[in-house]
Amino acid sequence: MEKPRVQDVISWRRPRRPRRSLREGVRSATGLLSAAVDLAVSVGSGTASTADLSTLGTEPPRVPQDPAQPVAELPCVVVGGTAGWLPATGPERPHLWATRGRTWVALDAGGQDVELDRTSLALRSLTLAPGEPGPWTLDARCAATVTGPGTELAVEGAWLAIAWLGHLAGWPDPGPPAAPDGAHDR
Repeated sequence: MEKPRVQDVISWRRPRRPRRSLREGVRSATGLLSAAVDLAVSVGSGTASTADLSTLGTEPPRVPQDPAQPVAELPCVVVGGTAGWLPATGPERPHLWATRGRTWVALDAGGQDVELDRTSLALRSLTLAPGEPGPWTLDARCAATVTGPGTELAVEGAWLAIAWLGHLAGWPDPGPPAAPDGAHDR
């Protein structure tokens, strides 16, 4: 049995795909048809490499079979905060991870972790990350503030990564991310 996609199990409302104009739709269909013909001619003549075939699509992140494993494709990078154990800014940024059974910050590649009590954490804000042009999509880079006793973490990651953390933690759906401070509404 195939593992479910993360985007299909999160409890938060997912972004809708932006509607395309008729002109964009015709342009996309024409481009797709042209690429399909080129690929068919290449395959038929034996000149297509396997690399051409392997890039036809990427698989969305899936829920791990082992509940103790995080979704490696969905990191949340800790970009700031006030926790006493948080290291000073360096070349390696800590990552906030969650599984069905635990939530932790991986401080470095050497395996130093700080366990967090998920029940005491709350999502305080969710915005599009500075410089993210929008619109709100599964892959849109977002910034979030997560707080708990003696801890405030500023994290960045794809909207889907933050939604996965929120789903596992039982945080309520915050709705669409707001525009970053100083940006106009999209």
